[in-house]
Amino acid sequence: MNTELAIQNDLGMSLAEAVGVMPQSGGERKSASLPRVNLMHTGIMGEIDVNGKPIKTEVVPSGSYKITRGEDDVVYASSPTIRIFAIRQQWSKWDSKEETMLKTVMSNDLKGDLKDNAGTFNLGRPSGYIEDWDSVPEKTKDLIRSIKRKKILFGELTATGVTDEAGNPVDAITAMPFYFEVPPSSIKSLDLAVNALGRKNILPIQCMIKLGARIEGSKTGNNFAVMTLETGDKVELQPKDQETLHNFLDYITTVNSYIIEQWNEKNKDSISDDDADVVAKFVNVEEAD
Repeated sequence: MNTELAIQNDLGMSLAEAVGVMPQSGGERKSASLPRVNLMHTGIMGEIDVNGKPIKTEVVPSGSYKITRGEDDVVYASSPTIRIFAIRQQWSKWDSKEETMLKTVMSNDLKGDLKDNAGTFNLGRPSGYIEDWDSVPEKTKDLIRSIKRKKILFGELTATGVTDEAGNPVDAITAMPFYFEVPPSSIKSLDLAVNALGRKNILPIQCMIKLGARIEGSKTGNNFAVMTLETGDKVELQPKDQETLHNFLDYITTVNSYIIEQWNEKNKDSISDDDADVVAKFVNVEEAD
């Protein structure tokens, strides 16, 4: 039995389902925290010495990747290489009044009604495709615009040329587990890369991907970074990958369980226990489809 099939049998699902890539046709509870990766739209300015004169310049360029390994442990890399073990999606919205991020559970896709920590589904966003946008009330339009689609990557990151915020070299990173919320402007780039792999019958977990960025301008005149992805050679699955994938799936389950607890807490006084059981069974069936 090959390694891929062994992992599938152990997980009780296909490897594609676990990763969150389906085959193509024609305020969380702190468990083991994961280092967080962010794409920087703005660089960090600093000074360098040129012939005895301090010159102000970008010591960490825009388009670099910020890697937060702990509260006081933040480093930067311009072209890290990643291996994606899982991809999930969720809806999110910033609540400025409560100063907290509202979000749904993470899922392979956004087709169903996803419970959220606001006590609703999809943060109140209407389900399904809206055929006539002009007929939608302005209040609903504003709500839809305020809710962002997120794609979240879980994987391992390797990087050389790593620096601190002053541009000083620090140790390289090797196969570091990470969590990365892909910026909305970069989701298309991610999808194109993943779909290209899919056409070759390769899952993201089976190859190394080099990250970069290009800088683009917006209509408001502000520049922003867009992630670029360059796929490398195919990686053979190893027995240790099974444990790594399990750890990511456990992390996702833990975060989702906490969001569902918050949903239940906000709804315990509005519906009976029997009705709550019916809703839970219905949602579980929807999420399983």
